[in-house]
Amino acid sequence: MIFLTDNGSIRAAAYKNLGNIAHDLSKVIGETVIPAPLLHADKIAPNELDGKSAKLLEVLLADAYDVGIRDFTILPLFFGPSAALVDYLPRRLSIFSKKRSGFTIRILNPLVSEKEDETALLTDLLKERVEHVAEEFGLQHFNIILVDHGSPRREVNKIRNRIARCLSEHFEVHDVEVRPASMERRSGTEYDFNEPLLESSLSQPPHSSGDTVIAQLFFSPGRHAGAGGDIATICKKAELENSNLRTYRTKLVGDHPKLIDLLKLRWEERNEIPMTHY
Repeated sequence: MIFLTDNGSIRAAAYKNLGNIAHDLSKVIGETVIPAPLLHADKIAPNELDGKSAKLLEVLLADAYDVGIRDFTILPLFFGPSAALVDYLPRRLSIFSKKRSGFTIRILNPLVSEKEDETALLTDLLKERVEHVAEEFGLQHFNIILVDHGSPRREVNKIRNRIARCLSEHFEVHDVEVRPASMERRSGTEYDFNEPLLESSLSQPPHSSGDTVIAQLFFSPGRHAGAGGDIATICKKAELENSNLRTYRTKLVGDHPKLIDLLKLRWEERNEIPMTHY
């Protein structure tokens, strides 16, 4: 049994998007892929999901085990090795295994590791998103902020920054400056690597005036990247504070066809995060 797993959200739109991605991936690989968020989604009211309830990964695993299924593969919908994926999930699976035996769970690699060549497809996806915005609004000269959630893990931050460098190379001929930024960060100097935050980036040249495209490194519409979310609020506030600034947000990663290509590659490789057999 194959599960497509993300961090989870209390927003119905995010769960529906996970389901759409799982459905599209199922058609491509010829196997049923089940949406299985780690957290939060079970709090979504059924009336927001056409009367259905969202089940978390642990519940889906238990249900499948109880009907005799013993082989499981978890395909992460994560950009990199987030704490939820390499810390929280293994701990929960360890607890799960104490009550059950004789099964195998494989956690495949996230979309991007530290290998340089693995960023190419994702960078191309983001480039297309930015170009679509430029064409839609007739932007002649613009700069880019690549924004993600922010992470307490340097490994995830390094991946975001490398994607920003690759994106910069794509737009180098147009003299576009690409700056990576985080939506939020933990307090403490040990997490300073998340700087700059989006809010401060929009107050610093050259992204504080003229046309700035916000390339959203998010899969699904949620608290940050959804309609009326934190990113939209921060951009609106920055524009009110600086009448010379105009911001434009790209569509999200989650509904781009190239995402399915990336997930298909991960499925075909079957490379696993270590220590995932029980």
